[in-house]
Amino acid sequence: MSLQLAAELLDGTGDGVWLVELAAITNSEAVPSAISEALGMAEPRGRPVLEILLDALAPQDILIVLDNCEHLIGACAKTADAIVRRCPRVHLVATSREPLGIGGETIYRVPPLSLPAPDDADPAGSSDAVALFVDRAKAQGAGLSLDQETSPLVVSICRRLDGLPLAIELAAARLRSLSLAGLHDRLDQRFRLLTGGSRAALARQQTLRATVDWSYSLLNGPEQSLLCRLSVFAESFDLDAAEAVGGAGDIEVFDVADLLGSLVDKSLVVVEPAGGALRYRLLETIREFAADRLAETGEDEVAAVAASHGQHYLSVAELAAPHLTDSDQGKWFARLDADQANLRRAAWHAFSDPGGTARVLRFGVALRRYWLARYRGAEARALLMPVLEPPEAQVDPELFGRALAIAATSTRLVDVATASRLGERAVELARQLGAGRLLIESLVVLCSACYFAGEPERGIPLSQEAVERARPLDDDIVLAETMSGYLLCLDLVDPGRAEPLFAEAIACTRRSGDQLFAGILHNNAGVHALRAGDIPAARAHLEEAAQVMRAIGERGPHVSANLGWALREDGDPDGARSSFAAALRMSRRNGEGSGLAYAALGLACLAADGGEWSRAGVLHGAAQAFLDRTGEIWQQPEARYRQVNLDRIRAHLGDEQIDGAYARGLALSFEDALDLAVGQLSERQPAAVKSASATQASEPDGTSPGACGDGRSRRSTVSSSSYGPIR
Repeated sequence: MSLQLAAELLDGTGDGVWLVELAAITNSEAVPSAISEALGMAEPRGRPVLEILLDALAPQDILIVLDNCEHLIGACAKTADAIVRRCPRVHLVATSREPLGIGGETIYRVPPLSLPAPDDADPAGSSDAVALFVDRAKAQGAGLSLDQETSPLVVSICRRLDGLPLAIELAAARLRSLSLAGLHDRLDQRFRLLTGGSRAALARQQTLRATVDWSYSLLNGPEQSLLCRLSVFAESFDLDAAEAVGGAGDIEVFDVADLLGSLVDKSLVVVEPAGGALRYRLLETIREFAADRLAETGEDEVAAVAASHGQHYLSVAELAAPHLTDSDQGKWFARLDADQANLRRAAWHAFSDPGGTARVLRFGVALRRYWLARYRGAEARALLMPVLEPPEAQVDPELFGRALAIAATSTRLVDVATASRLGERAVELARQLGAGRLLIESLVVLCSACYFAGEPERGIPLSQEAVERARPLDDDIVLAETMSGYLLCLDLVDPGRAEPLFAEAIACTRRSGDQLFAGILHNNAGVHALRAGDIPAARAHLEEAAQVMRAIGERGPHVSANLGWALREDGDPDGARSSFAAALRMSRRNGEGSGLAYAALGLACLAADGGEWSRAGVLHGAAQAFLDRTGEIWQQPEARYRQVNLDRIRAHLGDEQIDGAYARGLALSFEDALDLAVGQLSERQPAAVKSASATQASEPDGTSPGACGDGRSRRSTVSSSSYGPIR
C-alpha cells in the first residue's frame, strides 16, 4: 500500500519520492545511514550521520517511505521526529505494526482484505480476498474458476484466513499439490500447511508461522503473556474480560489496559466499536498461534487461564439474569449476545471439568431466559442433560430442581416423554422442599410438556394450581409466565375462557416491563384470534408482538410466520410474503426446522393464491419435507389453511399433476428445498420448479386423495406440537 501511495505521488513535482527498505536492517543505529544510502548521499565523514542527513533534507520538498519499521521502532521514531522538526518540507510515510508515537503522526490502520458478507447473494463477487486468491491460484497454474462448487470453498478459505494477504498467497501456492477441497479441509493445520512462499522473500515471509512468530518476538514478556492468555476467548471480548483473564502472574490487573492497547497498536489484537464501548478480538490465525504458545507454558497455566475465563463469564451470566425480566432486558440480551460464544465456551469448560457440575447448573439457571429468547434449546439440552444424573448434581437441591425444570423446557419439542419425566421430578422435588416459586415454575413446565404431548386436558389442573399459587405473590413477572403456560392448554380445551385471561396476563407484562413475555403472550393471543377467525384482532396482537420482539433483539421466526398468516387472511399478500420471507431467513439462520416448514407453507399458499399451481405444489412438498425432519405435525389454524389450499390446487391440476409436483418437493434434499424457497422469494426458478411449471396446463379437476392426500406426515409415529404459540 505504501508503494502504491508513493507511485501515485510521482507527478514530476518536488524533489521526488524515495523508498527506504528497513526489513533487512538489524542495527538500530543504522536507520539514518539506510536513509542516506537510499537517497544516494555521499558517505559522511567527521559528523554524525543524522546531522548530515538533516542538513541535506532541510531545503528539499520530498517524500520518504520508511518500510518495515517495527523491529527498529525506537530508532525510526527518533529519526523521523528529528526530520519532521528540522525539515518542514519533508513528508514521511512509515509502515509498521505499531505507530511511531511522535508528534504530527497520523495513523492509518490497514485492514485485512475485504471478505464476503455472510448474507451476500454473490459472496465471491465483491471480495478483495477472493480476488487475490483466484489471481494467485491462476499464477500457480491451478486454473481456478469460480462456480457453484468452488465458490463456497474459496469464500470459506478466505474467511478462515481472516483476509490476510500473506496467508492467502501461501494458501493459493498450495494448489500446486492439493485440490481446493483438500486445502480447505487441512486449514486447521494452517501453520504446518502454509509454507513455501517466494524464495526471494525474507525468511519470515516464506511461511505463515515465521511471519507471526516475527511479530511475537518483538513483544516484551508481559505482552507475550497477555497475548497467550487472550487466546482463551471465543470471538470478541471486552476490557473487563481481558482484565479478568490477563491480570495474573506477571501482569497486574491495572496494567492490562495498557498492554492490550500496545497489542492493538502492534496489530495483534483488533479493536472494534460496539455501541458506546470497545470490544477486542484476535484474528483466528493469531489466536491459534497464541494458543500454541500458551500450551507450551504448561498444563497448570492453561487450566488457570480457562478457570479465570469460566469464572468471569459465569459472573456475567449471573449478573445479567435478574435483568432479563425487567424493562432493561433488551440491553442485557444484547450484552449476552455479544458474549454468547464465550458463555458457551465457559459453560462447556465447566462441563468438562470433573468438579464443574455445580457451575454447569448455575450457568443453566442464569441463562434460562436467554436460551428461551434466542432459541438455544439444543444448547441447553446438550449442556444440562448429562449432568443431571450424577449424585453431585443434587448437592444443592433447589439449584438441581431449577435445572430439572429448564432441561424439561429445552427437551419438550424433541422428546416429550423425557420432558414430562423431568417435569414430574422437578414438581416432586419442589413439593418435598416446600419451595413455592420452584413449584410454580415446575408445574408450568410440566403443563407445557402435556401440551406438547397432545394432552392439554392433563395440563389444565397443573397450570391452575400454578396460577393459584402465583396470584398471592403479587409478582407480575411470575404471574405472566405462569398464565402463559396455563393459556397454552386452556386455549385448546376451553378457548372461550382464554381471551380475558390473555388480557390479564398482557396487563401484567405492561406493569413489569417484561417485553419477552409480552411478545410471547401477544403472539399466542394472535394465534388464538386466528383460530377463532378474528383476523383484525389477530393482526393487532401479532403486529404488537413483532414490535416488542424487535425491541429486545429477538430473532425467532414464529411471530413473522404467524403475522404472515394474519396478513394473508386480511387480504394483504405482499405483506404476507414479506413476513414469510423474514420467517424463512430467520429460520435458516437459527436452524429452526418448524420455522422453515411454516414459512415455506405460507409461500406455497401464496403461490396458489396467485395462480402458480404447479409451483405451489412443489413448495407444499418442500414444506412437508421440512416438517418431517422435526417429528411434528401441522397445527391449527395452519393445518386448515394447508388443506384448503391443497384442495384448490388439486381442483386445478388434477390428481396426477399435483401428486407429481408434491412428490418432487418432498424428495428434495434439505439444501435444495431451501434453494427452492429462496428461489420463490427472489423469483428464480430452480430446476425442480421448472419441471413442474412445464407441465402446468388445464388438466381436468379431481378431488380424490393422492400423494399429498389429507396432508399428513408419512412417518409411522409423530409427536404433537405447535409452531404457533410460544412457551
